Amino acid sequence: MKKIIIVALSAVVFLASCNNKGTTLSGSIKNAQNLDGMFEEVMMSQVLAISKVTFDGSGNFKLDLPEGAKPGIFRLRVGQKQMNFIFNGKEKNVKIEADLATLKRTEYKVTGSEDTEAYLNTFNEIAKGTKSTDDIKKSIETAKNPLMGMLLALQIQDFADPKYLDFHKQIAQKLSDTYPGSPYAKDYQATLAQFQNQSEMEKVGADDIAVGQSAPDITLNDPNGKQYKLSDLKGKVVLLDFWASWCGPCRRANPSVVSLYNRFKSKGFTVYSVSLDKDRQKWIDAIKQDGLTWDYHVSDLQYWSSQAAALYKVHAIPQQYLIDKQGKIAAITQAGASLDAQVEKMMN
Repeated sequence: MKKIIIVALSAVVFLASCNNKGTTLSGSIKNAQNLDGMFEEVMMSQVLAISKVTFDGSGNFKLDLPEGAKPGIFRLRVGQKQMNFIFNGKEKNVKIEADLATLKRTEYKVTGSEDTEAYLNTFNEIAKGTKSTDDIKKSIETAKNPLMGMLLALQIQDFADPKYLDFHKQIAQKLSDTYPGSPYAKDYQATLAQFQNQSEMEKVGADDIAVGQSAPDITLNDPNGKQYKLSDLKGKVVLLDFWASWCGPCRRANPSVVSLYNRFKSKGFTVYSVSLDKDRQKWIDAIKQDGLTWDYHVSDLQYWSSQAAALYKVHAIPQQYLIDKQGKIAAITQAGASLDAQVEKMMN
């Protein structure tokens, strides 16, 4: 049987509606008599409460969405139990039947939402263990709504293997093409960046972070969500700088980094700054205050749980790695040590 991960999806999302005014959700939930529930829009990082749901003495409920359904992933939560829905924005009347006492995973019935019905059918077939990994992969790739493909790809444990990274990227691209600018697509891309960094970590042994070794790749987002890969800077001399806004020694070392950048930026030198911050605004403020004018500022805002820091075995900051034009580590040093002479030699 395929192992299934129930992913906690949660993020505020506002996709363009399909001009479908008015959607009604109704149904009967056994053993939910006189309880309250919550209908929520969900993804990877945050939950948006849409409406409280009240069940009558027979477990019946009705919820009207005057503006109509929007494309997205939603859930009806009653206590610790929940039911997932995938909407495409065309839903008018969605009906739900379930039993709260026995509700597990996808053991509920939905009509009036073709994408939710497809999701439930596919999920339940997978849970039976009768589908091969290739069959599951094909079901995900051919899903009419890429939101369904994304949800299933994140829930099936087999696809957590780094060898499926390209498979995830295909789904992410389809999601971006279908819903341009969607926060779903943006958050999925950020998740894949972490996945790729984890893959790089698995490739690197204890002795591989050393002068002369190829620099392991890093893929992270800048403060605006734009993704930057360290490997894209091959052909330049790069200072990989681990720092944080809260790190006093880092802030005191920043003027030296700025000076180095200003001296050699016109000759093919740049800085790739990885922040161990956890507060996005403090990170942004420090970049501005210290005059760090290069483009490559990235972070996963995970503090000391930063995957990039783990990848490079960073246990204290500031920490710097000088990388040559071929992408190999040329020097490892704590920030503050003069690299001017070495950078100048590498420029020539």
